[in-house]
Amino acid sequence: MDQALIGWDDRLAWSGETPFDYPGLNPVAALRFNGHTAGTWPDAVDPANIWTFTNAAGVGYTRPAGQWGEQVAFNVSNPATEQGRISLPFFPGLWPSSGRLLLALWVKQNYTMSFNPLLSTRAAGTTPVAYLSTNSLGRLRHSVYGATGAAVVDQYEDAPWGATTGWQWVGMLVDLDAKTSQLAAVNAATHTKFVGPLRTLSGAANPASEAPLDIFSLQSAGYWTGGNTDEVMVAHPGAGFDLTAYAEQIRLGTWASAAGTSAAGKLTVTDLAVEATAAGTFTTGARQATWDERPEPTPAATPSWSTDDGATWQTGQLPATFTGLVRWDVPLATGDTFTRLTLLPPAPTLAAIPDQAAEQNDTLTVSITGTTSGAATWNVTAPGVAANIIGGAQLVISTGWAAGAIPVTVTIRDTWGRIASRTFALTVTPAPWAPPAPAAYPRAPIIIRGADGNDEVIIDALSAVDVHEVNGEHSFEFSIPVGHRHAGAIRNEAGVELAGEHYRVRRVTTGRKGRAPVLTAYCEAEFYDLAYAGELPARDYLQTTAGAAMQDALAGTGWTIGRVTVTTRRTYSVEESNPLSLLRTIQQQHGGDLLFDSTARTVSLVVRSGRDVGVSFFYGRGLTESKRVVDTTSLVTRIYARNADGATIASVNGGKAYVEDYTWTSEVREATYDFAAGTSPWTMLSMVQATLANRSRPAFSYEFTVADLSYRSGQPVDRFDVGDMVTVVDDELGIREAQRILRVEHDVVRPWASRITLSGKLRESGNAAAEAAGALSTGSQFQAFDLVPYNLLHNGRFDNALAHWAASGVEVVPGSGTGDNAVRFAGSGLRWIEQTVHPDNRDVYALSLDAAAVTGGEVPPLSVVVTVEYEDGTSEAIPVELT
Repeated sequence: MDQALIGWDDRLAWSGETPFDYPGLNPVAALRFNGHTAGTWPDAVDPANIWTFTNAAGVGYTRPAGQWGEQVAFNVSNPATEQGRISLPFFPGLWPSSGRLLLALWVKQNYTMSFNPLLSTRAAGTTPVAYLSTNSLGRLRHSVYGATGAAVVDQYEDAPWGATTGWQWVGMLVDLDAKTSQLAAVNAATHTKFVGPLRTLSGAANPASEAPLDIFSLQSAGYWTGGNTDEVMVAHPGAGFDLTAYAEQIRLGTWASAAGTSAAGKLTVTDLAVEATAAGTFTTGARQATWDERPEPTPAATPSWSTDDGATWQTGQLPATFTGLVRWDVPLATGDTFTRLTLLPPAPTLAAIPDQAAEQNDTLTVSITGTTSGAATWNVTAPGVAANIIGGAQLVISTGWAAGAIPVTVTIRDTWGRIASRTFALTVTPAPWAPPAPAAYPRAPIIIRGADGNDEVIIDALSAVDVHEVNGEHSFEFSIPVGHRHAGAIRNEAGVELAGEHYRVRRVTTGRKGRAPVLTAYCEAEFYDLAYAGELPARDYLQTTAGAAMQDALAGTGWTIGRVTVTTRRTYSVEESNPLSLLRTIQQQHGGDLLFDSTARTVSLVVRSGRDVGVSFFYGRGLTESKRVVDTTSLVTRIYARNADGATIASVNGGKAYVEDYTWTSEVREATYDFAAGTSPWTMLSMVQATLANRSRPAFSYEFTVADLSYRSGQPVDRFDVGDMVTVVDDELGIREAQRILRVEHDVVRPWASRITLSGKLRESGNAAAEAAGALSTGSQFQAFDLVPYNLLHNGRFDNALAHWAASGVEVVPGSGTGDNAVRFAGSGLRWIEQTVHPDNRDVYALSLDAAAVTGGEVPPLSVVVTVEYEDGTSEAIPVELT
């Protein structure tokens, strides 16, 4: 489509009135007659200059409403006796000494005198510069005068419509430098124009006239004109001004009606806008247009178009291809402001994108099909993955360490800000992971790494115990006689290898065991070095995957990610920390087990480490010591709930301010769960019910001394390690448990004396600690309240700033909607706010928000993602469409 179509954005297009900022026009005086006392009008260009009306007879003067707003009619009965005129006194700059001069007005006259002055500088006592008039036959006349007052051109021109009694625009353009004059006219009734030939002056035009400008009067010769006038103008056009093009725009503006009689009292027209004081519809002027694909108007309006220069018009849907004139009927409601109507190419389109699936660390290419006009801007929102549009036809996604269902939104925005958007689900599957075979600890040699590259091997240690916990300690301690031949190789920070695991000596102790001098070395797994691998800055994570956070933790450490099969997404903040501390925090937030491979120097986070291959221990056969611990230290059977405002759960719990469970004991053991201010009763009820489920019964754990039978059988199937599922049977104690090893102490020297600790808790949930969850806070020190009935979001109107909200890249500002505050998203990149809520007794939830552009800005692509966490530990990300 021809970009020159973008138009209907000035006063001439709205009402047919000439805007003062018309390109190249440069008006110096103008009279519109609107809204001023009869007989006196401040000039529309410079109000310091005053136009005045005088009337010898005192009759025949009215100010009727017309096509261009208020008009003036005078001398309509007998110009010879009424002798009315409007005058603008001379002021410096009114008449040019060089360049060009335009005199123009709309006029409807009765031709009652032989000569009918329209605009005259022929006042007595001054030398004129120009004169515009008609004669009794309706012929148009333009005259230019030299410095002596003699005419240097005096020319009649014949418009094709002759002596019309309707409205016509008449203008004359004098070029003082080129010594030419040209006359143009437009007929309002027929929407036609006339441009006369360029007339050459016989001498120079007067460069120093100080004459006033008279309308409808030539007193020095005794002539007056009767009729109506409007839109009088004096201008000094620039070099780029073209009279023919200007007359064409005046002609096209004759269809405009925003200042017409039908709009009186409803619409107000200025150079800047059309403002509606009451509901109404106006018609724009016509514009030339060409397109080869059907355009779209903005704002919406009803079109009319013509292929015969305005002789006939059609309405309905615009044709697919077109060349001709177009105009619009624009409806306005009370209070509306209209500044422009733009004819745009078709809005962008984007075809549906099917859901996609990929593995971690995969690259996916998705075809994109869409249409747009002009320059297009693409945007892709894909939390946790890298995504880019290549060539406007392909979406390239690098999954990285993302996991789970990810809503991906592709948006195309055209030059005019119109968008098309599509959202699809990208399911990222963790790469397969299989637990490695347990290391062979029984009688394993201890290798001491020498500083010179020569290793020392110890196979006769007095003692050697490796301690390994799930998500906890991993250490190794051994002792040898002080006089051992390799004692000199044992030094602090020396590298140690045992059964494929790498350690560093952290503490060396020399003492006696009995009477024998003994050297004991305490070693930590090599991954403890990550605690000294530099300081990491504080960070905020928004619905982040574990893999993405682990990348931050390991950056620059020399360690990399091995596998991440945990798919939870979490929002949390971390203070300044070290890589190891951040890894521990990630595990606590996302759940799963951290696995360190010191040989490959990788860190993995898996849903559950360990194997289940049927390893069993029976008392008397591999099991020598058994201990069952039943702990009721924290047992409670009744929990009260209240928030800092004093609210309880009684209103949603049958009148009771507490919940209770006497399944294990009938004894009443009470505790109180304190919540932050503003916590709703439903949320408190949900939290205390979950807490009571764990604390209304004892905590069980088991400790056993077992034999690592693989030292006899040599079979990997007999090995066990931390995280494995094993079965332990001691019929005399009534123990028959198939549970997970949470801690193991491998005795390398005495494999039959290894110890394991079991627990029934199979994996971490990844949720925050109960007390933190009960606080329902994201770190804000402010109290907040449920400010909207039935609103599960706390502080939804931001009355208490960002209390209860996690946020990044936003600020609290004065609001203009509900409440006194709002949050502003400013700048480029991702900006977000988030809050975690707990469900109440409803099955369906609604999400609503107000969004508005700030002054000079725009509403960017917005997205809302609701992440639902289910009781089985799974979660689902649900994109919410914004309308």
